[in-house]
Amino acid sequence: MDLIGTYTTLVITIKLSLMTTCNFHYKRVMRAFALFVFLLLSAVFHVQAQTPKFRVIAFYHGTYDPAHIAFVKEANQWFPQIAAQYGFSYEATTNWDNLNASFLSRYQVVLFLDDLPASASQRSAFQTYMQNGGGWMGFHVCAYTDNAAAWSWYHNTFLGTGNFQTNTWGPSSATLRVEDRTHPSTTRLPVTFTSAVSEWYGWQNDLRNNSNIKVLASVDPVSFPLGSQAGNIWYSGYYPIMWTNKNYKMLYANFGHNAMNYSTNTQTSSTFASEIQNRFLIDGLLWLGGAETGPAPAIPLPGTVQAENYTNMSGIQTETTTDAGGGQNIGYTDAGDWLDYKVNVQTAGTYTVDFRVASESLGGAIELRKGDTLLGGITVPATGAWQTWTTVSTTVNLQAGEQTLRIQVAAAGFNLNWVKFSTGTNPPSVIPVGQVITLRGSNGMYVSGENGTKAMTCTRTAPQTWEQFSVLDAGNGKVNLRSMGKFVSSENGTKAMTCNRTTAASYEAFDWITNADGTISLRGNNSMYVSSENGEQAMNCNRPTIDGWEKFNFTVVGPVAAAATLAVSAPAETAQPTAGIVYPNPFGTQLNYTLPAKISSHNVAIYDLSGRQVLRAVVKSKQATYSLNVSSLPRGMYILDISSGTYHQRVKVQKAE
Repeated sequence: MDLIGTYTTLVITIKLSLMTTCNFHYKRVMRAFALFVFLLLSAVFHVQAQTPKFRVIAFYHGTYDPAHIAFVKEANQWFPQIAAQYGFSYEATTNWDNLNASFLSRYQVVLFLDDLPASASQRSAFQTYMQNGGGWMGFHVCAYTDNAAAWSWYHNTFLGTGNFQTNTWGPSSATLRVEDRTHPSTTRLPVTFTSAVSEWYGWQNDLRNNSNIKVLASVDPVSFPLGSQAGNIWYSGYYPIMWTNKNYKMLYANFGHNAMNYSTNTQTSSTFASEIQNRFLIDGLLWLGGAETGPAPAIPLPGTVQAENYTNMSGIQTETTTDAGGGQNIGYTDAGDWLDYKVNVQTAGTYTVDFRVASESLGGAIELRKGDTLLGGITVPATGAWQTWTTVSTTVNLQAGEQTLRIQVAAAGFNLNWVKFSTGTNPPSVIPVGQVITLRGSNGMYVSGENGTKAMTCTRTAPQTWEQFSVLDAGNGKVNLRSMGKFVSSENGTKAMTCNRTTAASYEAFDWITNADGTISLRGNNSMYVSSENGEQAMNCNRPTIDGWEKFNFTVVGPVAAAATLAVSAPAETAQPTAGIVYPNPFGTQLNYTLPAKISSHNVAIYDLSGRQVLRAVVKSKQATYSLNVSSLPRGMYILDISSGTYHQRVKVQKAE
């Protein structure tokens, strides 16, 4: 009897027994009983909600062949992510003696990642498990043998392969032809697709002649020749890659061998790099576990979206990441590429969105969209290497419910590992002094300093260099904003704002105000607020109150160490300028800078983003402008480091040609 049926029976029984009692006592008892049942149901349903749909246990050794070890390592990172997304559990063990009836009774699906059972008891327990309806998925080398007779049930009956006979080398991708698109594991696969890189095995037995075996996908002839090493190249023939045995709930995949640089023990490919191939693994596991197959469920927000878990994309590739947590990142981005994610926003409101990004030298820009609506954007800084990661953040407003969010590559060259959506009860209150930011108006466009050549606007669809501002401490709780070496001026509200001041005075000081909805506003020395003018005209600082056009979302582009700032505090008695300027930035063959009047002799150095010093000079004379010959430096991002006594400033600069 189910829980609801039990509850109904109890209610009827108690009600009948109390019909003859005092109505007062009857009501009291029924109220108490109703509360008890409510709490019981709540507890039971909570437990049921936490129960995984099914449980997976993976067996592996992880000790033989770096290519197999690399596959096992990334499998034990990828499968837990998929398990969390689809609501099942994943565990892994190197203890093959766990192949026993008691242990296996806890799991609905068994995986063999890089080997097969060795002892008679292990083999017997596994065979019994499968004959009793257990699920199994095996990869690549778990089918390898040159003595199939030693375990004939497994190699000849269950897999159908017999002995290993041939292989390709080196590892490569192949075009696979899906032979059966009606099986639950293949319904989302196209007729042909490109696999991830692997070594491929050929077998003694022709599976087409085995009526119990259903081949799901095989090597398409367009792949020939397959392999690159003489003696291990397939020029023709029939080679099954994925199949099932009709008498068992099982799937075998003839991949799971990553390409390696054996001299450096470096992995050069990923088994999980093919999104289409991954569909087979996901739907195959769901079928084996008795769950409904199909597209991924909506990802709940607040929460973290793994970049590789897209529902659709254009122009994107995946690769193994060395970032904390492992798994995969997306990369090889070009402007116009995009990824779609199905999400379920639990509560409408303002969300902080953290993007985990890496970029060798170019940086880039990301837009977050819903349909044709631009929700927000972010600038990706150069981090010095494709696997050197940083987190950049912005805020967006999201509606509640299931929806598709699109990540659009507005400017290329970056990798993306994950995107985290979070909410907070209080808006951020820390002013990002010493950091480089972008400002986005309520019209979804970015504020531009216009390189100081004309009035400021809020019309840019994606932030570039002119749309980046250093936040400097102006004293007394105020800030200066600087772009391209020039300061933003309110112009005292008498005309359109500009970004062309070489030094900061009162017109260039602003109050940084955090609004209740998480946006910020800027108030000039004239006590008026900065307005984006909705992008319809040049910006002004003449609004007496804050409305929509006077609110901005800010995004931190880089950490403090990368902030383009040379501002210093000067003694109160000096009337000399206190700010240094670096120009042009980006630079070409020459880089110029100025220093506060009190600085004369100093040390100057340039470092690349790996921390290697590429230029150093000792300057002993006082000059109005200092110049560095940087013609020998290659294109890329650098840190300019200037020090003199207690004065020490660092500036992020870019070599553009």
